Amino acid sequence: MKMEATPCVKAVILAATQYRNNKTDTNMVYLQRQLDVLVGITTKRSVLKYFTPHNLLPTECITVIVDILQDQKTKQSLALKCLMLLQNLVADNEIRESLQRLFNLTPVLAGIIKLHDGSVVDSLTVECVDLLQKVTYGYKISYEENYVEDLLLFVIKQIMGQVNELKKPCLGLLANICRDNFAVQSYIRNLDNYKSLCKSVMANLTGEKNDLMLVVFSLSIISSICLNEGIGDKLFQKKNINQTFSMTFSILFRGDSGVTRCYAVDLMMDMLKNENIKQSLSVFDNLGTCIDGVLKLIYSSTAESVVKIFELLLAFCAVEGVRSTICKCILSLTTLEDRGRFMELLSLPVSQITDPLLATVHWASQSVETHDNAPLFALDFLTEFYEEFIYSGFRAKFSLHAQLLMPMLIETLKITLDVNNAAFKKICIKIVKVLQFLSVLCGEDDIKRKICELLDISILTALLDHQYNSNYVALRSIKSVHNQDWSEQGVDIVIYSLDLMTKLQRQVPKIDALFSTSLQDSRIVPFLSYGLTSHERNRVQVTLNLIAMGSSLDGFPVILLGDAILACNTQKVEEEAMFTYTRKTSCPQQSNPLHRQQNGSYGFENKENIPMLGQRNRVTSDSGFKSQNETAIESILEKWQTGLEIKETKTTEIIEIYEHKLQSLQTKESQLEDLLEAKEMALKQSDRIIAQNRSRHAQYEAEAHKMRALLKESERASEQYREQLNEITLKKESLQNDFDMTVQENRRASEQLSKLQDERKQLSKQLKETETKLEKLSESHKELQSEHKRNEKEREELEEAIDKLRVDMSQAEKLKKQLKHQVASLELVCQKHEADIKEKDTKLEELQTELDKHTQIAALIHSLSSGKSDVSKK
Repeated sequence: MKMEATPCVKAVILAATQYRNNKTDTNMVYLQRQLDVLVGITTKRSVLKYFTPHNLLPTECITVIVDILQDQKTKQSLALKCLMLLQNLVADNEIRESLQRLFNLTPVLAGIIKLHDGSVVDSLTVECVDLLQKVTYGYKISYEENYVEDLLLFVIKQIMGQVNELKKPCLGLLANICRDNFAVQSYIRNLDNYKSLCKSVMANLTGEKNDLMLVVFSLSIISSICLNEGIGDKLFQKKNINQTFSMTFSILFRGDSGVTRCYAVDLMMDMLKNENIKQSLSVFDNLGTCIDGVLKLIYSSTAESVVKIFELLLAFCAVEGVRSTICKCILSLTTLEDRGRFMELLSLPVSQITDPLLATVHWASQSVETHDNAPLFALDFLTEFYEEFIYSGFRAKFSLHAQLLMPMLIETLKITLDVNNAAFKKICIKIVKVLQFLSVLCGEDDIKRKICELLDISILTALLDHQYNSNYVALRSIKSVHNQDWSEQGVDIVIYSLDLMTKLQRQVPKIDALFSTSLQDSRIVPFLSYGLTSHERNRVQVTLNLIAMGSSLDGFPVILLGDAILACNTQKVEEEAMFTYTRKTSCPQQSNPLHRQQNGSYGFENKENIPMLGQRNRVTSDSGFKSQNETAIESILEKWQTGLEIKETKTTEIIEIYEHKLQSLQTKESQLEDLLEAKEMALKQSDRIIAQNRSRHAQYEAEAHKMRALLKESERASEQYREQLNEITLKKESLQNDFDMTVQENRRASEQLSKLQDERKQLSKQLKETETKLEKLSESHKELQSEHKRNEKEREELEEAIDKLRVDMSQAEKLKKQLKHQVASLELVCQKHEADIKEKDTKLEELQTELDKHTQIAALIHSLSSGKSDVSKK
């Protein structure tokens, strides 16, 4: 990467120098060719890291490009080539910040727009506005700058004018300038055409094309300038806020570019600054569905856009009640995998993962050198997620997930610490976030035991030793802290490492010993003093907790800590005084870009003249920013020093040389006088401190006299205590015997207790079984009760029927008695009739016998008569 870009960067610098010295068409064409080559190389994302402001050669190249754009005589074709290169560079967040903060690109681009502001919109103006919209994203522009008002009028004119290719970038630029900028918002509200501007912006929400980028730009502008106005109430009132939420989430999901999603996230976060809107979000009907969609974006986004997704989720976690909803949504979208499957999925690209929690772990495991801030925000979101589950009492099955996270977190703490690494500050930030995450996970006992198994004490020792030996806070006692970017994060590594030890010291004896020795080590004093005097709340609270725990130790350096805190406060007072002085001396020149354009350019003639980072805006004319006259003077000086003849030099030029030197000496003298005043102030403060120390010394001597008297009394008391001690030793021996007896008895308690525990477990099992049986019996009891009620009703009905039957039976008894009498009389009659019947039967039998005889006789007669008839016939 570096080998590919370095020769191209050198060629551009050389070609730009030739063009600046001799502005011919040939040199311009050659410079354009070199810029074309560099533009082609910078289209690769991997090459952009080379152009970070830590590298001197790319910094000089960007300075040359800005100088060319700042020159009003630069031709449009060359300016377009420079803008194309900068368009590629702003794709990297760090370079975009440096272009705004170090190279002051915004006033340069605003000057080009003002110079080319005409009725016809040319390609150079379009490129400038587009680049300005990208550069100003996430950066607050001061309204006091001279170019801001002209730039706002131009942007508003384009937004209210006819539709052209400038409308979209102008809307984005206005959204950038208005965001969190009360002065600009007030200026726009006081414009005469304010209402018509609002109507023009609102018209983009209902356009036929339905361009998502236009919609989100317009919503951002409305939320900035019209949130509490009548126009804004139409979108952000309780009646319509749900529709606004739906529209914003729709833009977030449908956005086909990272820019659209970034502005949608910023819009949502701006709305959540309003308490009424925040309450409306917590009761939003489709919140669960929308959060599901946001969670799915984690594994479908790039490293740049996923940072905004995590920012949005973290903002949601800050809304009361929404964090639990996010956790439930993750539960519904997550499937718990076994250990082998879990690690296998982590090795895949994030685009092949469909589990939002696993995708977050994947982002967290990446390096900050290749994925920028994505791992840091992923760790923050994981911390919020597990904090909700651990401290809400709903741990579910995610202790296994947390245990699978442990190896990744421990490996992060084992990373090789190299202060020369350009991304070392972010590496330190990631270590701090891992330590904070581990502290949160220690709230669950099972996970805490897993951490104790995996965490080696040598890891924490290495982190502490590195900070003791490398951190500017430890080496220079708070001095020059601002010159070292990662010192503050190094302080966090120390205090959060100790905070993690406090949560693990009871489980791991070695960590307990390391914790106590670290707090009694004098090298810890600068870190504790810096943490206690910090402006960050969490850092102060953790430091106070450590000091409270360390104060109980005998070797805790209390006096050194007090002196360090005093020195730290004194240093901060001096720094504030110097800061106010530098602002007074440098602000008049910085606030006027026209003064910069007249008095000097942004170029560096030599690499040695490039200022340190963070000090670009305070560089004076004798430290690198030279006008064309000064370059001519330097060329004369070089000829003079080398002994060459200066035949063409005039006396006026020599006078200009000495005037320039005198001016530089005067500025240095004024700076020395100001430094002397600051030193005098510091000396006065030191005199006050010395007087305070003397008074304290007198107090200490008085206290020492008191201590001597107390010492004598204590010696007398000690003799008495010795006698008492002898008696106590005798009692101790007897108590020791009793203690041994009680120990043996305690062992027998303990054995019985173990047996009782086993019995308790068995009884608990039986109790569970009985509870299940009891539940079944209760159900059957309910059924029996219902049946009993039915039987009661049937019994009552039967009793009524029985009463009726009893009445009927009494009547039947009477009838029975009557019938018995009748039957008895009838029996007598029947007996008589039976006797008569028997007589009649005998008579009938007799008659039957006679009848039989007669029938036989008749048959004989008939047979005889039939025989005779047969004979006669014959």
